[in-house]
Amino acid sequence: MQPPSPNSPTVFVVDDDEQLRDSLRALLEVLNFQVRAFSTPGSFHRYYRAEMPGCLLLDLRMPRQNGLQLYEQLLREGKRLPVIFVTAHADVTSAVAAMKSGAIEFLEKPFDRETLLNLVIKALQLDSEWRAQDAQLASLESRITCLNERERETLALIQTGDSNKAMAAKLFLSERAVEMRRSAIMRKLQVGSVAELLDLTITHRILSDLRAAADQRLRG
Repeated sequence: MQPPSPNSPTVFVVDDDEQLRDSLRALLEVLNFQVRAFSTPGSFHRYYRAEMPGCLLLDLRMPRQNGLQLYEQLLREGKRLPVIFVTAHADVTSAVAAMKSGAIEFLEKPFDRETLLNLVIKALQLDSEWRAQDAQLASLESRITCLNERERETLALIQTGDSNKAMAAKLFLSERAVEMRRSAIMRKLQVGSVAELLDLTITHRILSDLRAAADQRLRG
């Protein structure tokens, strides 16, 4: 069998129970998921990179470092990955802590195939959505960072709906100078109209807010 590609969505399984780990891997592979299994949190942590898409099927109780501690470590390092916590020792305190850390679900062993399948599909879809938003945000930010301080100042006024005449008065410039700045801004941001320009900046703000809110939720 070919080793899993790091660029394809993968279900990462971390469980110190060899029999269960192998069973999960076999079941998920039969269901046509790409799987990579690890016996310890440390081995997964050494392998995983933030750019690897997928989700994490994580045993909550393991020696040395438990699943919750591993996931909190990933979040501190900026590695956001949807997680499904599984355990044979369900309790209210652990469930609450797991859900607050960003878990999709807290699943007690043994669990049925259909429930696991649905949760994994949900987790992979969520990861795909997160990565698409992050890619779009990164693209917008790379364009916006091309603006110099004067252009950013002008862009802020454009966003408030000021006319060229009003902007000229506020910036102590001629209307022609404002028009030149507006033209430079649109060229750098690769838009063809003020409507496109406003749509870009609004999208950037929304995506920034979504990412900040998600990070806040995941970090409790």
